[in-house]
Amino acid sequence: FMVELIVNVGLPLLLLVTGIVTNIMVNRNRARFLAVEEAKYRGRIELLNTKRFPDDLVCEKAVLVTGSVVVANNYFVAFASSWKNLFGGELRGYTKLCEDARRIAIVRLLEDADRYGADKVYNLRIETAMIQGQQRKVAGGVELIACGTAVVTGKQRVHEERISEHGI
Repeated sequence: FMVELIVNVGLPLLLLVTGIVTNIMVNRNRARFLAVEEAKYRGRIELLNTKRFPDDLVCEKAVLVTGSVVVANNYFVAFASSWKNLFGGELRGYTKLCEDARRIAIVRLLEDADRYGADKVYNLRIETAMIQGQQRKVAGGVELIACGTAVVTGKQRVHEERISEHGI
């Protein structure tokens, strides 16, 4: 009887607690990672959702930049959300997952823009696509793609020339 109790109750409970603790640790690590990565580009590369460049913009180079991420369905979030479906309300676990995925895609876009020396990204757009899971009506994951036009402006070059003139 005792072995049966351990196998039927104790083991699933242990796995559930392990999953919850692991999920909390992963979320904390992701939050730290995103804070560091976003801070790298804050104030260096401006993100804009406008489709047109300003008329007075001195543009040396413009290039398409992208950043994407695929997030898998988190079964602990799905389990908690299934209870929420019974009573209604916001699915906070999925909201957080989508928000983090959006932030990661934007960080990857900023990394791509930084490789070109861009100081602005115009026409920032974010697209999503569901990836079919093994079970037909359940999403296996979601892909988020951030794209925009990275621009190297003439202002940046003038600033660099002034620095080199003064020997700084």
